[in-house]
Amino acid sequence: MTHLTERAFDFQLVRPANAAKALKRKVNTVTNNPHIPISPDELPQQRIHEVVELPDRPEPFDCHVGYGAVPADAIPMSEPRNPTYLAQVEWAWSPMHNKLDAYYLHRGRTHWSLWTRYWDDNWGQWEWVAAACVGKKGVSMHQAAVYLLMEIWKYEVVVCDLDEFHWINETEYLSVAELRAIGRAVWN
Repeated sequence: MTHLTERAFDFQLVRPANAAKALKRKVNTVTNNPHIPISPDELPQQRIHEVVELPDRPEPFDCHVGYGAVPADAIPMSEPRNPTYLAQVEWAWSPMHNKLDAYYLHRGRTHWSLWTRYWDDNWGQWEWVAAACVGKKGVSMHQAAVYLLMEIWKYEVVVCDLDEFHWINETEYLSVAELRAIGRAVWN
């Protein structure tokens, strides 16, 4: 069941030119870097969004979470070759202090692994890091995407005192509504 937020009439108009560009855009894979929006017109609609229920969490959901905590036998030896692009979110505390992360889900032989691709402004390039993983048995792709992302954000709240993301730059596999629901589960 879906509901509109209280601000149901506070919305942005989608220009036909932008809608056509969005429809023609290819799915981001390893060969395509995440797109960093330059203007608000390039952000996905975030003012009106449906409220969705997340999929049931598999029991047990024995995941490994944390940068450097993912077992080597659960992930590829280097960056994943053909992961599914989930979304990109941004934290912007000041013009010189921000965090820009794109999230990818890799389907390995035995594990789902969540990869963060972050913008390294020291080197001016995107860097890969394995963030979390869970065994594939009894866990669907959608459940892995939702709950691994939720777990890495919970981890960063504890370890890095991370606050809720400031905006969603791009969506692909996960929608704006799903990202907002995951955010509510982590930060509320």
